[in-house]
Amino acid sequence: MNAKNWEQLNNDEKMDRLTSVLTRAGSDIKFRDRCLGSPESAKRAVSEAGEIEFPSDFQVKFVTPEERLKTLVLAVPDFIPAENGAAEQREVEDFQLCSYRMWRT
Repeated sequence: MNAKNWEQLNNDEKMDRLTSVLTRAGSDIKFRDRCLGSPESAKRAVSEAGEIEFPSDFQVKFVTPEERLKTLVLAVPDFIPAENGAAEQREVEDFQLCSYRMWRT
């Protein structure tokens, strides 16, 4: 693989590169520690291992299996004003997401 800009990767390329990152994070303790150290350290580690060039404002965060059980990340829905006093129902499965779901085909 050659380093490639995140925004130029197609969905399959993103999945392949992140698969290699996660494989390494699960088998290389020093790399794992870099992933868990800080968001900046995680971004550098993922960039190097996945050969990905991220935009400067891009964020990377890893959580441990224990933290995963105690962390809730929700994507805020688009704002759509209620019509006639009734708000459009939002389904939790659409907003409690791992960020890759949108890349799946």
